Amino acid sequence: MKIELKEIHHSAQLSDPTHAFTANLYINGTHAGYAKNNGHGGATYYQAKDEKGKVLIKEAEKYCAELPPRNTEDKLQDDLLWDMDLAQYIDDLLHLYLEKKEIDRFNTKLNKRMLDGLVLGIPDQSFRGFIYPLPMVQLLAHPKGPEIVLKDLSEKVLPLLTDGNKLLNTNIPESIIKAAGLDEQQYVKPLVRNIRYGMIPYKEEESNRNRSR
Repeated sequence: MKIELKEIHHSAQLSDPTHAFTANLYINGTHAGYAKNNGHGGATYYQAKDEKGKVLIKEAEKYCAELPPRNTEDKLQDDLLWDMDLAQYIDDLLHLYLEKKEIDRFNTKLNKRMLDGLVLGIPDQSFRGFIYPLPMVQLLAHPKGPEIVLKDLSEKVLPLLTDGNKLLNTNIPESIIKAAGLDEQQYVKPLVRNIRYGMIPYKEEESNRNRSR
């Protein structure tokens, strides 16, 4: 069964202690009803849109009741399990929506920052960085640019890549990153075309060499 929330409207100002929101409830692709929470600590409420919605909601309630219990998010009660029901399922969908929205906001800021320098941090959580006088694309196009970036990666960034921190730039050729001494676990896969730098070939060069053997 497919249960979805659409046209979600969330209010951070009214969310205390639960999330205040309204949304359209869709079940198996049909607009079955509405869901809401006033944000004052009460359970999430839902109601059918029409008679067909009532039938779909009853089916969804039965479906959710048969799902396994879930762990509570209360760190003081790690062994506590909640029985799943439709209201809890809706809450989980809302949490996933809010998490994705937060990650999208994070990535927008991250992508903007990496245009101007080196960025490191924990993916989807936090980042910090070093800003260059030139945008990264212009710096890498400068004759000495790759050498400058490599030196900073090796001397400034690499020592900080501990406790889950990674190089988050996706706009630096992988050959430069590897030449700086970073392992694959220490950086996010670049999205820009690789180049040959020093003794480290880019993938096209490697594959051409292998085909000639």
